[in-house]
Amino acid sequence: MSTDLVQIPKDIPNYAVSIATAKEINADALAGISTGFPPSIRIKRNGFRIVDGNGDEMNLKPNDLAGGEFLDIVILAAKPGLNKVYYEAAYDPNQVEPTAPDCFSLDGVTPDKTVAKPVNPVCATCPMNAFGSGRNAAGQPTKGKACADSKILAVFRKGSVYSFKIPPASLKNFGLYVKNLTNRGVPLGNVITYVGFDEDADYSVLQFRVGAFIPESAKEALLAVSKSQEVGDIVRPMEYRALPPPQTDAVVDARTAGVVTGPKVQSTAEQTLATPEKAAEPVPSRRGRPKANATTEQASEPATPAASAAVMSDDEITKALGL
Repeated sequence: MSTDLVQIPKDIPNYAVSIATAKEINADALAGISTGFPPSIRIKRNGFRIVDGNGDEMNLKPNDLAGGEFLDIVILAAKPGLNKVYYEAAYDPNQVEPTAPDCFSLDGVTPDKTVAKPVNPVCATCPMNAFGSGRNAAGQPTKGKACADSKILAVFRKGSVYSFKIPPASLKNFGLYVKNLTNRGVPLGNVITYVGFDEDADYSVLQFRVGAFIPESAKEALLAVSKSQEVGDIVRPMEYRALPPPQTDAVVDARTAGVVTGPKVQSTAEQTLATPEKAAEPVPSRRGRPKANATTEQASEPATPAASAAVMSDDEITKALGL
């Protein structure tokens, strides 16, 4: 689709710019209209895929990943709170068409206004948000939540900004990673984060480590990107009403639905910057819905190992970032 008809001149006179007024007036004009979704990086069967704003997908092959296995990203910002999604029906692995959730929240505080029959007025006291409310595909109770949590990030990879969702079973690992960086005084945006999968888990569980530090020469450019409209659309959307109800991205195997206990993360923690503290509560696994017209499985190709962070020069890192 051509965007020629919706282009704004690059040079805008100062008198025509009013951010506060634009958000107030333009929000009413945008309400009820879907302009598509920001490009995103999603998880599929222990692999990563790029999905553009039109829904077209491209699987990332080993040669596209650092060392043939790691998604290399810079985390620019995070959406406050958690997204929450609740499905009353059990996950059906044979279902082709995705279905809208019975209830969901885009801020983790209250159900979205578009939900016809909210389960509870607020998320904190919702019975489906309590540990132990989960059910697996067979209808058996689990220790997890019936309402699945996720964290939305705005990330930078190879010159582009993407939305990236941390699923429930990976929230603990992500929290430990962020805490380790915080304990050492390192902002997320100052490192290239390597994201991989726990090979010992029976379902998709992400692990996080520091791949490299951002060169000082690239920090100013990344700071500018972090303040861009693309990032704002992901972590501070101007009008939630302009978006249809969210649909889950990950394909979850029926036998793992409702799993709560995450894998050991010691190896991940050792690859970051500090010894992690003990996590307080296990994070439940997400109950997903398969996406229609999914692309074929990524081909098995020999990976070309990426240079390790220890031997990459600042110029090589900057080039890899697409800056």
